[in-house]
Amino acid sequence: MATPEDIRGNYVKVKGTRTFYDDIGEGQPIVCVHTAGANSLEYQYILPMFAEQGFHAYALDLPGHSRSYPVNWQQHRTIHEHAEFVHAFIKTLRLKNPVLIGCSIGGDITLDYAAYHWRELAAGVPMEGLGRSPTFPLPSSMVHPAWAPGWQDMMERAAIESLNRNCSAAQIEELRWQHRNAQVSAVGDLEGWARHDVLAKLKNVGCPMLVVRGEDDFWLPRELAEETAKAIKGAEIRHLKNIGHYPMFEDPKLICKIITDFCRRHGVLS
Repeated sequence: MATPEDIRGNYVKVKGTRTFYDDIGEGQPIVCVHTAGANSLEYQYILPMFAEQGFHAYALDLPGHSRSYPVNWQQHRTIHEHAEFVHAFIKTLRLKNPVLIGCSIGGDITLDYAAYHWRELAAGVPMEGLGRSPTFPLPSSMVHPAWAPGWQDMMERAAIESLNRNCSAAQIEELRWQHRNAQVSAVGDLEGWARHDVLAKLKNVGCPMLVVRGEDDFWLPRELAEETAKAIKGAEIRHLKNIGHYPMFEDPKLICKIITDFCRRHGVLS
């Protein structure tokens, strides 16, 4: 049985910048994209589960996050910049027809990627992401400590308060630590979230897509998630009880089953 201790850590140059990623398993590639200000640690529990189901699972640190340097020492400030970097990452590793999943800004990235590159995907699963996501105020000024000395604490609280109400104290503390490198990177991420809108482009997406939303996530209004799914021909949507803004971290076993079943129904996994 695969465990988090079996995950391999790697570095690769993408767009000229040193980029970190985890991987485990063999078979159908699945690429996982983290939330704002965080990193691949959010997927450490679900990656081995994917490997057990026949996936070769990857989770990268986006530029400027944790162990990945920013491109040209500038943080990304749009979802599209992140999505094009993920596209370059997949091309660099020569992954063929991967499944792409992401959470929060990672969900928005998954939708942006599909809008521009869906022919290169086996399937996409945006979790806690939207075709347009005007649910957070622009945080540009927060990056200046003299203006908002409590920004780091604000970021941590925004993360842990959007977990589902049944999360353990241990999970809360772990997620808090995962966000403690977010002083600069989260600002660009959330600027991208606030301005993101690819809704009109989603009508052209032709690969299988599954929109996942936790019912305890106050950042994701049901109507905006439904709007996103309706914009994609044939897309499915799941509203999950007792799940907040971090599904793959809160209940990795459930999310692995949902994604694996979805991929098998669409012939992505045998």
